[in-house]
Formats: sequence, structure tokens, C-alpha cells
Amino acid sequence: MTFSQWMHEVDLLCFAWYGLSIRDLPDMNFRDAFDDEVSPEQFMNDEMGTLDDLAHLMFG
Repeated sequence: MTFSQWMHEVDLLCFAWYGLSIRDLPDMNFRDAFDDEVSPEQFMNDEMGTLDDLAHLMFG
């Protein structure tokens, strides 16, 4: 899987789970996760967590 494909999967998961694109979120270490062979699902679980965590990321 290429980085572009990985990002697309992360974006699809983000939209499915939260109704948002990854472009709507603060910058995150996408490339590091990809290089560390973290799956898109695991990245979303680790980085996004719950909706409360998402609100904290977005609104401080």
C-alpha cells in the first residue's frame, strides 16, 4: 500500500466515524504512522479515540 492509498483509507474511516474529512482536523503525524506500518484503523483508534477526544482536538 502506498502512502496515498493509506491516507485515503484513513480519510474514509474518519468520514465514516465522524462525518469529517482528515482535512478538517488538526495536523497529525500521518507519515510517521504510515512509516511505522500502523494500519489506518489502528491510527484512527490511537489518534482519534472517542468523540470527546475529537472535540478536544478540534476545540482545545
